[in-house]
Amino acid sequence: MASDPADGDCGLCAAGPGAGPPQAVTTRRSLMDLSALGSRGFRIYLAANFVSIVGIWINRVTVGWLGWSLTGSTAWVGALSFLLYAPTLVAGPFFGALADRIDVRRGAVATQAALALLTLALGCLSIAGLMTIWMLAAIALLLGAVASANGPIRLTLVPQLVAPAVIANAITLISINFNAARLVGPAVGGLLIGRFGVGTTSFASLALMLPMLVTLPLLSIRDKQPPTAGRGVAAQLLEALWRILGKAELCQAMAVTAVTSIVAGGSLEVMPAVVDGVFGRGAAGLGQTLSAAGAGALCCGLSMIFARGAFSSAARLRAACLWMAAGTAIVFAFGMISAWPLAIGLCFGLGAVGTFTSVTTQAVVQLDAGDAFRGRAIGFWLLVSVGGTALGALLYGMVADAVGIRAALITLGALGSTVSLAVCGWVFGVRTP
Repeated sequence: MASDPADGDCGLCAAGPGAGPPQAVTTRRSLMDLSALGSRGFRIYLAANFVSIVGIWINRVTVGWLGWSLTGSTAWVGALSFLLYAPTLVAGPFFGALADRIDVRRGAVATQAALALLTLALGCLSIAGLMTIWMLAAIALLLGAVASANGPIRLTLVPQLVAPAVIANAITLISINFNAARLVGPAVGGLLIGRFGVGTTSFASLALMLPMLVTLPLLSIRDKQPPTAGRGVAAQLLEALWRILGKAELCQAMAVTAVTSIVAGGSLEVMPAVVDGVFGRGAAGLGQTLSAAGAGALCCGLSMIFARGAFSSAARLRAACLWMAAGTAIVFAFGMISAWPLAIGLCFGLGAVGTFTSVTTQAVVQLDAGDAFRGRAIGFWLLVSVGGTALGALLYGMVADAVGIRAALITLGALGSTVSLAVCGWVFGVRTP
């Protein structure tokens, strides 16, 4: 569809598949500028996406708090978090390959509608007082299954909204947008739960998902290069996997993502148990800690927006390594403290760590991918990112039930710090041109 050249919309890009060279040029531009906002469609999508992701993550913290309220078990909190993320471990790459083959706008509408319906069920059952832990587990698994499709489909849509020359900028902007929203969402969720309860909070998250359903059909997107013809999904996934394993920088990006997600991300997933079980602060305390994490995410995102300089993929990875190491140290420190203000400050740090490492590693992975490969690349990155968080939550829950939540934080923080030092040695030791 045609668009006004002055607006910067994707209609400028008649070249379509010939988007490779402009992407290569942008990999060494400033870490962040606002050039992608010249596309009206991208601006609208960015706003709707932020609101929707906030709603989705309000849902996640609602599930965690409801699980804690029903059972008082850290293991159950970890298990519910695992169910929310586990489908991505199984189906994430498959849906990434699917995103390379289908109309991603229709796919995004379908998955967004399914998330809204499941959220409606969660709210109705909670308000009616009919919720049981097994019903909650089933809803968590279904939410995770739909989200495993929604993630790669939604992220694959982004480069089709802008000109090829600003794809790198759009990728970084949407990464900051997503990571800020996924930490702001739990913060808002914690505050809403403390003030209004679980049922009302679920309906609030449902309302936040609706703007995306209205926005998606109105967007004008450019055509994308199809994947290699005549090849099945399994063959395309293997092709993508070998491409990732064959490039040191992509492997390093996945390693940084895995360590940060398991240790730092997993600790945030069991925050309901930490806040109430260790500090005795209840839902209000959960809101405070997750608000601090959200503030850390926003501050980090804003600093990245205004950062300037020529950043190669190698430079991004080195910076991400340092933040990864800081994140594992923060988790270790969390297990050692008793002062509530320090806990708030450490949560701020965890939010910043999660945003920086996620944005930089996702940028490294996506900038290596063209239109025909991007969905699969995102699928594997999401598998590591989301799957790592799921595994971390499960580990924290199991260890905490065996030796206590403080000991779990100290143990996994120490192990994570050891592994992060090894990953840093790998990244900094690789000779780059």
